[in-house]
Amino acid sequence: MEKEEQKIIEEALQRREKRKPAPKENKLTLVPAYCKGCGLCVDVCPTGTLLLFEDPGNKFGTTVIVDAPEYCIGCRMCELRCPDFAIFVNYIEEAKEEK
Repeated sequence: MEKEEQKIIEEALQRREKRKPAPKENKLTLVPAYCKGCGLCVDVCPTGTLLLFEDPGNKFGTTVIVDAPEYCIGCRMCELRCPDFAIFVNYIEEAKEEK
């Protein structure tokens, strides 16, 4: 892994150390076939939920993994920053009782 990629990972882990798990559960959907491992989503994530991962199966050699989904606050920064539409935040809706 390159120095720049390693720095992105270290910064993400530092941000995560400063946080507590999110009160609301969110689901992150990653489309590995679209991910080129640029690290933009990892860099912009305020909670360090995402990390870069060396993936020999990916044609770019690197991909993003959802390392700590419990920290996701649902801000959608990763989704908005991804140039390849490879990540989506799907809010888990609470079941509503019909009256």
